[in-house]
Amino acid sequence: MPQQKLLQPPMLLLAVGGFLAVATEVLPIGLLPLMAEDLGVTESSIGLLVSAYAAVVVFASIPLNAWTSALPRKPLLVGLLAGYGISNVVLCLAQDYSIALTGRVLAGACHALFFAVVFGYATRLAPPGRMGAAVALVNAGNAVAIAVGVPLSTWLGATVGWRWSFGCAAIIALLLAVGAAVVMPAIRGSAVSGGTQLREALAEPALRRVIVAVVVMMTGQFALYTFITPVLLQSGFTATNVGFALLAYGGAGILGLLLCSRFTDTALRPALLLSLLVMTGCFLAIALLGGSPGWTLAVVIVWGLLYGPVPSYVTTAALSASRDHPDTVAAVHNSTFNIGISAGALVGAQMLLVSDPSGIGFAAAALTLVALAVVFTGARQGFPRKTPK
Repeated sequence: MPQQKLLQPPMLLLAVGGFLAVATEVLPIGLLPLMAEDLGVTESSIGLLVSAYAAVVVFASIPLNAWTSALPRKPLLVGLLAGYGISNVVLCLAQDYSIALTGRVLAGACHALFFAVVFGYATRLAPPGRMGAAVALVNAGNAVAIAVGVPLSTWLGATVGWRWSFGCAAIIALLLAVGAAVVMPAIRGSAVSGGTQLREALAEPALRRVIVAVVVMMTGQFALYTFITPVLLQSGFTATNVGFALLAYGGAGILGLLLCSRFTDTALRPALLLSLLVMTGCFLAIALLGGSPGWTLAVVIVWGLLYGPVPSYVTTAALSASRDHPDTVAAVHNSTFNIGISAGALVGAQMLLVSDPSGIGFAAAALTLVALAVVFTGARQGFPRKTPK
């Protein structure tokens, strides 16, 4: 199937929507000091705006999808994009912390349902045999948001004020809502109830294996990534150039996704195994070689390069494991992914109490090694040797 048939306006809009969703999630990270000073709270309180967002995603993804499964997909997508716009307007105009928290909870609720609708659309719009490529295209927007979202919002906040970062996100969201109303095809909701869909999806042993693999590998990934700045500072980077290393990691992730996305449809299992193997080696290298900025930067770039396509691999594996209800599977995967992110932050924080930052690499390596074993033993279910069409 020619590549041009994948790059149509509806698919491109979904990719930009993915960028918006992830950028909205990470916006406060680079704006912590500015927001804290302006709203009169501590930086840790601003950090809770990120945690609250993630918590809403974890707990609301599955029930929100179940409650809305019968609704037509197009107006639901338009409404979610408009919701992102409204939530960012609330942040932009917030004069106290409670209003800001309200805006973040609203954004988290939109995020909880957004990727279920987006990946449901992507699987239906993908050309035959190219579901993995469609997923990778959507995830390209996510990867760009991770790579440039924090640096760009930090620069914008320092230049013209932190509120403009949320204002720009609101404008993008509202423009996307209008675009979705114009270019997205109409798709009916499901005649099968959300609860029935969930039971049927979770009855699939293949999906259950993917869920276990995702929770374990994301816990390992985010145990170290959550505390990557202290790791870089320990290795010799300074507060003025640590941003360069973070940007290099994000850029490597985008490059890895571009180079390896083709394997999502043709060689998902070996590609994922290779990524997990190299990531395990990188985590061990960070734990054992801490102290050299040059070596640390090289390892971080390799880590980013191999991790870049992993979200596409595991999302495609989940959607392939239960193809009858893609929206429900995407909701389960979204919740699962965020459980791993939250658990990773907790594991990293606990490790930091008993070791220096680079020591977190040992825990991260152990977890990704377990994830590798889960994937390797899933040759018949979850991660088959032959990529399903």
